[in-house]
Amino acid sequence: MNLSIRIHTLLTILLTISLAVISFYGAFDLSTYERDATSIAVQGIGQDFVDLFLIVPVLVISLIFTLRSSIIGLFIHSGISLYIVYSFFIYCFGVHFNNLFLWYCAVLGLSFYTFIIDIRLLSLIENRRESSRKFPVKSTAIYFLVIAVMFYTLWLKDIIPAIATDGVPTTVSDYRLLVNPVHVLDIALVLPGLIIAAFLLLRKKRYAFLLAPVLLIFIILMAIALIGMVIAMLFKGVSDESSVAAIFTLLAVAGIVLLIPGLKSFKRYE
Repeated sequence: MNLSIRIHTLLTILLTISLAVISFYGAFDLSTYERDATSIAVQGIGQDFVDLFLIVPVLVISLIFTLRSSIIGLFIHSGISLYIVYSFFIYCFGVHFNNLFLWYCAVLGLSFYTFIIDIRLLSLIENRRESSRKFPVKSTAIYFLVIAVMFYTLWLKDIIPAIATDGVPTTVSDYRLLVNPVHVLDIALVLPGLIIAAFLLLRKKRYAFLLAPVLLIFIILMAIALIGMVIAMLFKGVSDESSVAAIFTLLAVAGIVLLIPGLKSFKRYE
């Protein structure tokens, strides 16, 4: 086992333990989100349940398969790492200070460095392979572009009127935030990344076949987490957004349908 794999394994173990601790207390300790707006608190609880009962087990399983030279395991591990980086940027900057703050910082750091190693390992594998011809290139590119347009429209229709009227978006004022970290991540990084990935896929660049499965897994996991948030809000009577859950379910299913053919062409790495 080389040094990168050993570091990768250690970081994943620490990340798994830390994420399990945070998710358990977030899901079952009502004092965790007591300083936050009700909607934020309930959404946090919903995501914590998803993290505890889905993300943590799948992270462990993906590590086991990665150690067994499964490139599919490594892709899943990479997608989970990216999901955790995104989520815990929001926890660190969008959740009011609480007793788990240092744990949030630890998980953000661990997931970030784990993701760097994930991408390094995937890039070494990709350099030894030809680009997959079985990957649904056009469908995946369209999927990425549709998501980018959908969320740019969703966020900008809230932001631009607020700027025009010298006001504050409701997703900022209602949640008692300085800015919405979701807006920051999506507008600055995630949505441009999806657009770039789409065009790289259409041009059939080799590194696009490395990036696309990771992004698909990230989107699937985010959709599942968002479904968990909506269910928690429905259960607590905070909001009736069942139609939103249906949309995210559709996104998750579509992502899975696109992901499976691409992953089938990858098997093992040395």
